[in-house]
Amino acid sequence: MLVEKIEELLNLFGLELAMISNLLGIGIVVGSSLIKIPQLYTIYTKSSRGLSLSAFTLETIAYFVNYVYGYVHAYPFTTYGENLTLTFQNIIIVGFILKKFVDITFTLSIPLSLASKLPQIFSNYRNKSTGSLSPITTFAQFAGCCVRVLTSIKNANGDIPMTVSFAGAAALNGVLILQIVTYSRKQHYFSLPSHHRAVSKEKRVD
Repeated sequence: MLVEKIEELLNLFGLELAMISNLLGIGIVVGSSLIKIPQLYTIYTKSSRGLSLSAFTLETIAYFVNYVYGYVHAYPFTTYGENLTLTFQNIIIVGFILKKFVDITFTLSIPLSLASKLPQIFSNYRNKSTGSLSPITTFAQFAGCCVRVLTSIKNANGDIPMTVSFAGAAALNGVLILQIVTYSRKQHYFSLPSHHRAVSKEKRVD
């Protein structure tokens, strides 16, 4: 009833409701592609502090579901198209929020990553042996961490958390290599027959 009255009123001015509806739909789609830009600019230039990750995630899902609904029912794009642009803009916002979360999580993970090497180091020291610890694997990890320190400084703009993480890992892998060399020499010495050990000891005295 209301729609019919609006249509009659528009006809008095030589306008059609369908045309007006399409123009309004296009306006909403175009406007929606710009509506989140101020929020994106604020996050990019300042911070995402105070923004709820769960809120934007749920909103993004809702926009996408609305877009899929309109697409599946083959409605004109002007009746649901804004949901597509809003989905993409929200994905970018969520990405900015997650970046801060990932930065914090990565920083907190550094002590855990470094601490993972300590039990092996203490076990080697206590047993005076590195057991089945692979020298090749350990050296490869040491070399890889050293390379990553260089790439973090040169290619990642000297990212401090990343550089500290790889430098710490390189240092601890270096300790493991030192233990492998030290304890393998001792094991080799004590594995020799007694008369060979005596000769070796005499050579060291000389």
